[in-house]
Amino acid sequence: MRKIKRLSLAAAFSLLLIPAFAQHTKAKHGKARHKKAQRSEALPSAAQLAGNSNITLKDGWQMQSVTKVTDGAAVLSQPGYTPAGWYKVSVPTTIIAGLLANKEYDFDPFYGMNFEKLKDPRFDSPWWFRKEFTMPKTEIGKDVVLRLHGINYKANIWLNGVLIADSNEIMNPFRIIELNVTKNIRAARANVLALEIRRPINPQKRGGDLAIDYADWIHYPPDYNGGIVNDVEIKTYDRVSIQYPLVTTRFDGPSLDIAHLTVDALVTNYSANPQDVVVKGKINSDVSFQQKVHLDGHAVANVTFTPADYPQLNVNHPRIWWPWQYGKPELNHLEISAVHENTVSNTISENFGIRQITSELIDDKSRVFVVNGKRIVIRGAAWSPDIFQRRSPKRQEQEIRLYRDMNMNVVRSEGKMEDDNFYALCDKYGMLVMTGWMCCGAWQYPENWDAAKRASAMASDSSVMLWLRNKPSLMVWLNGSDMPPRDTSVERDWLNIEASLKWPNPLVATANGSKSKVSGFSGVKMAGPYEWVPPIYWETDTAMKYGGTYSFATEISPGPSIPPYESLIKFIPKDSLWFTTATWKYHCGTMNFGTTDVFNDALQGRYGKATDIKDYIAKAQAQNYEAHRAMMEAYGLRKYHTATGVVQWMGSNPWPGLIWHTYDYYLYPAGTYFGMKKSMEPLHIMYSYAANEVDITNSLQQRFSGLKAEAAIYNLDGTLKFSKQITAGVEPDSITKCFDLPPAGGFSPTYFLRLQLADAQGAIKSINWYWLSQKGDVLDWSKSKWYVTPESGYADYSALQTLAKTTLKLTATAARSADARSADSSSHTVTITNTGKTVAFQVHLRALKGSSGDDILPVIFSDNYLEVAPGESRIIHVTYATKDAEGAAPFFLVTAWNADSAQL
Repeated sequence: MRKIKRLSLAAAFSLLLIPAFAQHTKAKHGKARHKKAQRSEALPSAAQLAGNSNITLKDGWQMQSVTKVTDGAAVLSQPGYTPAGWYKVSVPTTIIAGLLANKEYDFDPFYGMNFEKLKDPRFDSPWWFRKEFTMPKTEIGKDVVLRLHGINYKANIWLNGVLIADSNEIMNPFRIIELNVTKNIRAARANVLALEIRRPINPQKRGGDLAIDYADWIHYPPDYNGGIVNDVEIKTYDRVSIQYPLVTTRFDGPSLDIAHLTVDALVTNYSANPQDVVVKGKINSDVSFQQKVHLDGHAVANVTFTPADYPQLNVNHPRIWWPWQYGKPELNHLEISAVHENTVSNTISENFGIRQITSELIDDKSRVFVVNGKRIVIRGAAWSPDIFQRRSPKRQEQEIRLYRDMNMNVVRSEGKMEDDNFYALCDKYGMLVMTGWMCCGAWQYPENWDAAKRASAMASDSSVMLWLRNKPSLMVWLNGSDMPPRDTSVERDWLNIEASLKWPNPLVATANGSKSKVSGFSGVKMAGPYEWVPPIYWETDTAMKYGGTYSFATEISPGPSIPPYESLIKFIPKDSLWFTTATWKYHCGTMNFGTTDVFNDALQGRYGKATDIKDYIAKAQAQNYEAHRAMMEAYGLRKYHTATGVVQWMGSNPWPGLIWHTYDYYLYPAGTYFGMKKSMEPLHIMYSYAANEVDITNSLQQRFSGLKAEAAIYNLDGTLKFSKQITAGVEPDSITKCFDLPPAGGFSPTYFLRLQLADAQGAIKSINWYWLSQKGDVLDWSKSKWYVTPESGYADYSALQTLAKTTLKLTATAARSADARSADSSSHTVTITNTGKTVAFQVHLRALKGSSGDDILPVIFSDNYLEVAPGESRIIHVTYATKDAEGAAPFFLVTAWNADSAQL
């Protein structure tokens, strides 16, 4: 492994700045001590600035294709110009998102194959984005900076009739670009900012633009997300500024009684003359510190406060940020100011987390992450924003709450940076974030980059490091996805930048199992599958070549997730609601994933031939449930031996699709969702398909004793054939084997296994049902491909079609509650009782907007798609935002494979 030479911090920061800021000299500090950053980080939402003006240019923009504009740039970028026929938009927006907001289309682009109708030759030409704004009088005489974040892909920047930067300088949606526009701005008068933006060209191909890429996930929007995908801001300063604070944490370990904090921030001198600056900081209003810094003209420097030099930064009994399952995600508060000539130039006020994240290799294949000295098995799902890059704080919180409700602890984002609100939500809910560069297209082939693209890639890395480094939820950065950077000098340069900017968390070269020539073993893998495999797969990959339970699987999935009927009819016409139609296939993925054929063959081979679309959907929910549950359970069962993490590909859905999600685009939770939620219960009882045994998995940092573990086996006719109960305990973050189950030969060909775990006080912690067959699934490992291992024989669940009818009774109580996470929340307790003599299979509870209304979405059910034994009652807690019921009284409807619907 080669040693990485450290880039100077000023040089790394300069990658963000356009030439007007490009002069940098070393700072002369009161105490010019520079120590290596400790591993740890912190911070959530966007910085709030005081003592200056910070204008986010969000609303009141107009956009138009250059093909429709006859006036020149110098004219249309002047105040007084009246755009005729332009589209009114808010930023961030892509071109198509702006057209949709203006109701340009008379069709839903997600319905059927309407997406194809979006193709438009106008997208091949640049588009203007124009904004008129007024600077406050208070800002006269100050230094003015234009901050661009998310220009996709190239742009000419005009301000008040002057070209201030061209497309040779402004490129790449991941860069944060700062332009000193002091000489061009008109204080206390109207100003016009006009951006002429060209969309990316072939980001999915070698040699294409370094932009947002979707690989084989979905069809590409024909504008390739061209536009502005993050914030545009105007900032003012009084000669100097403070930016990008970072608080890193070091614990003595194993004790967490004292947190040793180091505070860093960047100070910039915008004038040509030397300046003396006092940097003042305060943590939680009770820890203060300050330092004097001398800056030469146009200098950028890092100021550091170490716990050795500032003993008050050794914090006793700190409020620590934890991933949710290990403790509270406590947030602390930092204010840091740049004071020039006794005047505050600017103050940054933001939250951060006291926490320390490291990683270590168990062996060459398995990396385990450690948070505040505690190992943690990572289980979660990948994330994708809306296909048109449309974001809203409401939708983001709804989706992060769904991830959290599934008991996930990580969100992985591949080559899709989000906004500050997204990361603030992850900080708030104690969700870890795994992110990095994209696979497959232009990002994967740096050997094809020209000098401009390479410079853009380096500047993007600097931008992302500074932007994300202080956010508590950030767990790891990946410098490559499907492989390490193929040009080793690129990885070295990125590592150089990352060290210079004191990235406080683990860095990994790739999301796959390759060994980097620069940084060594990754300790993670991406060996598939991405297509349907049966539950037995995960525990029987004994060759450790594929997706089985070893290493950290950064992306993996049993393939399709078929939405419920109520969602399908929103995007597939009823005459195309079958898996052989072109429209059905259009809503799958692309390339190898353009059908659900493997899933369909397994479904009909295991559950019996589907008679119609509703029969198919019912069987699909059962198959989705068992497959996704088994994957997560197996990784939990084998944790640290040597399974260390697993990321479902994917969690969210960028458009209404049929593969790779845990809930659909309309936020409807179905079989996959509840299988995932069940499998990752913090204290969980489970069945091992490979060992035919019952186990307890504990994902908490708490020891449990006196647990009551029970197993009951029911024949298909509802008769109880076996039962067993033991008292057991389980150590923190550990597994306990309870007992073996008897061979299947004494039961009906298809039978049910009910598991239950209660604590010492009798409170039920986990109820987990399995449907099993005397005839098991058989995998043909010899024919495995990178995305699938085919089956040579299917388990036989066809007898489930002949389950005898049972009856369900429904009761409910309601209470309006002030949910801590929602000011407007309704809660209900629904009791489902099986009054018949057979097991009720795949009981599905819905909450509707009145008896004839649509589903209330999103909605949180404590359990769903469940089984209920004869005579058993199950209590389901239901929570939703009251406004989402749209004024209607909730109507509860329950269905099952073998029961008539019950309603309340």
